[in-house]
Amino acid sequence: MTVAYRCTGDGSPAVILEAGSDSPGTGAWPAAFIAPIAEVTMVCTYNRLGTGGGSSEPPDRGRTWDDIASVLDGVLGALELEPPYVIGGQSGGGNVAIAYAFAHPDRVAALVSIEAYHDDPAEMADWQAEEGFTWEGNPEHFDVVPASTQQDAYPMPIGEFPVLIISATQADPGGAENQAYWLGLSPDSRQVVIEGPHDLQWAAPKEVAAEIVDLLAGLPVVE
Repeated sequence: MTVAYRCTGDGSPAVILEAGSDSPGTGAWPAAFIAPIAEVTMVCTYNRLGTGGGSSEPPDRGRTWDDIASVLDGVLGALELEPPYVIGGQSGGGNVAIAYAFAHPDRVAALVSIEAYHDDPAEMADWQAEEGFTWEGNPEHFDVVPASTQQDAYPMPIGEFPVLIISATQADPGGAENQAYWLGLSPDSRQVVIEGPHDLQWAAPKEVAAEIVDLLAGLPVVE
């Protein structure tokens, strides 16, 4: 298995960023977003299986959050980055970050969710039936119904690490309210709403990065 990645900056805890669904991570974050974070610590992105950019294709079967989080764990091990990490992601990448934090809470220094939704399994099943969408139809072979069922069943809280929920004002109606569900991930959670569309890292890179830098300032340095 081959996974393309990019790391910049130096320091700890390292920030690991997950791109939205079907998107290569090495191209999903603008320099204006990465640079302020890389000034204080290491920032790494990578291209999940099936998203191109030099990474391998996914296995020929439906995959859930467990599968994708397992690959992330392998990437972190191959990069020899010392835990705990700040795991963050935008849109579906935020759900990947949540899945990793659920699987490995002891390896997480903090969690950042940018415009990641809590998907209702019944709604996902109806959508799949209406659209005829199956795992074969997306590059990552991601199976949305069992994955949403899996994440909906997470017992809350999943840890005591800081959680930062960043929501947009101009995304789907009810987006910020939906995403407030993730405040239950930890007793140390807060939500910030920033003016802009769903792809906040492009529309308001400095504002989003500043929230993450502020989060980092409150975390202990990993020796």
